[in-house]
Amino acid sequence: MSLSIGILTHSTNPRGGVVHGMALAEALSDVGHDVTLIAPDVSGAGFFRTPRCATRFIPATSVPDLPTLVERRIAEIRDALRNDTHFDVLHAQDPISANALAELVEEGQIPGFARTVHHLDRFSHPGVAARQTRGLTAATELFTVSQLWADTLLAQYGRHAPVVGNGVDLARFFPEPCVRDAQLRNRYGLPLNARLILSVGGIERRKNTLALLGAFEVLYHDDPTLHLVIAGGASLLDHSDYHRLFDEQVQSSGLADAVTVTGTVADEDMPALYRQSSVLAYPSQTEGFGLCPLEALACGIPVVVPAAAPFTEHLHAFEAFWCQPESPETLVRALRDALGTLSPVCFQTSGPATARRFDWRSVASRHLPAYRRLAALPHTDAPVFGALSSCPK
Repeated sequence: MSLSIGILTHSTNPRGGVVHGMALAEALSDVGHDVTLIAPDVSGAGFFRTPRCATRFIPATSVPDLPTLVERRIAEIRDALRNDTHFDVLHAQDPISANALAELVEEGQIPGFARTVHHLDRFSHPGVAARQTRGLTAATELFTVSQLWADTLLAQYGRHAPVVGNGVDLARFFPEPCVRDAQLRNRYGLPLNARLILSVGGIERRKNTLALLGAFEVLYHDDPTLHLVIAGGASLLDHSDYHRLFDEQVQSSGLADAVTVTGTVADEDMPALYRQSSVLAYPSQTEGFGLCPLEALACGIPVVVPAAAPFTEHLHAFEAFWCQPESPETLVRALRDALGTLSPVCFQTSGPATARRFDWRSVASRHLPAYRRLAALPHTDAPVFGALSSCPK
């Protein structure tokens, strides 16, 4: 039976949860479900790429501080979906949209909703922290992307969350060069003859960017043909203090000409950026699953990842180079090994073979039992909000 499904993300930018939500929506649409991808849109430009499914954009305003932004986004999503509840299933990919759906449940607008927990952040603001907690405890059906977070949700909240995992689109990410590869370095101001060490996700404490910069400094002094590229970073969170520390370290170490921070990269350029790189460095301190290493492997380049969950759950020992994020010397050693003469050649074959284990259609199918339970929930007659505004004065 075909379902009408609304999948909600907190923004239109290429963050992990948004990428996952879009790919899930496409996979469900491909097998015949009526799927709409829904997101607040500040810029009016839509998603970072055009998905193969219906979309709905909720007008959203730019807000400078996180607590106010969270409350504003929740209200924007809630109000946009109020009295528009034709979906069999509504599925939030983040705490913001989950809180909006939780309020619609309280109003009697919808009987329940699904939520995917990709990872949990630590927030010092009590209101934001409470919203994160409510965004998972109020969900009728819960999913997560790795066993690490399934165990965390069970231990800390008593909630069972099936592991749905992640996938990679091999029609978009593959090792053979394309036309866009030839001009990519010019487009982003990257040196033509350098070997690129790529980091994706911007400059963030969670991404362990300062440790990566320290490791790069060691390698660069031995091999000045290396160049560090940090791509991405669009985020609702404020990482300016950490970014400032990064800038100071770049200047004090004399690496200004050896490091490029690209900002957000056009989606159609990401496969070429992987292929132009010699290794993906991904020493993240906290991760839900790690989509970027799968994409890099699909493009045939080696990856350096933490020797810890969730990476050890889905990658075999020989499929990556491993480091301890808190141990800089292990990161240096792993990067040096990944840059070794044979690694790029080997990963041209082994990387895509690893990536083939992860397909979005399988991820989508793992959602269906919970979706059908949600679709079977009885709908109550919801109160009609906004009726007073139409009354004659």
